Amino acid sequence: MDAPERRAAVALLFDQLAPGYDRGGVPWFGPIGARLVELTAPRPGGRALDVGAGRGAATFPLVDAVGPTGHVTAVDLSPAMAMHLRSEAELRGASLDVVVGEATPDTVPAGTLDALTASLVLFFDPEPAETLTTWVSLLRPGGRIGLSTFGPTDPAWTAAEAVLMAYAPQQLLDARTSGRVGPFATTDSMASLLESCGATDVDSHDEPLEVTLPDAEAWRAWTMTLGLRQLWAAVPDGELPRAMTGIATALERNRGDDDQLHLTQQVRYTTGTRP
Repeated sequence: MDAPERRAAVALLFDQLAPGYDRGGVPWFGPIGARLVELTAPRPGGRALDVGAGRGAATFPLVDAVGPTGHVTAVDLSPAMAMHLRSEAELRGASLDVVVGEATPDTVPAGTLDALTASLVLFFDPEPAETLTTWVSLLRPGGRIGLSTFGPTDPAWTAAEAVLMAYAPQQLLDARTSGRVGPFATTDSMASLLESCGATDVDSHDEPLEVTLPDAEAWRAWTMTLGLRQLWAAVPDGELPRAMTGIATALERNRGDDDQLHLTQQVRYTTGTRP
């Protein structure tokens, strides 16, 4: 699959996910997006871009951060995601531009942004270094860039995902494959990637995010609202009971004294500045 084909596949995947995306009742993309904006530290009155905006997890914190004198553009490959984001912006009374496509100088002139965020996005790109270099070029000198990617999950969560990964098709467009290898594998490799693309004052670190759920069925219902939905779709109907048994056994290790499952994902935040 070449780069244009992969980008088209990403757009199609998120078109399919858009209606229920992150609507599982579990705080997930929202806390990650808000923390990313906090670490990127946009200033009131600034011009900001949110790449791969989805349903607005980082977009709306950006709008709040730059305030009424600032300006936010949100860009996403998925027309369906963009449609839902526009609707949400109208409901909130938030002023922003929503663009279907990629973050390039055709979307935003180079050297004009004060801040750029990309939350859980870059690992879907077939050419992450080239794309990241372009993103850095969109910033003015002193502009800030913030990326979030995935670090490790706790052993129980990892084992549950491994049950699903056994059914995964080749070239899966998911962070469980591309998002935890290569330049995305460690904080050091993420820092080196951003530095190689022209940023300075780079910091990359992991922060834990805990998800609390009652049981494996709730984990399935929640993950069906995320990119993991495509993994569930790959499980043959006849294999689903066996898969659920394996997942329940894995997750049960993390049942707490409150009778809830406590699952921890390390979220990797990488920030830098255009010199």
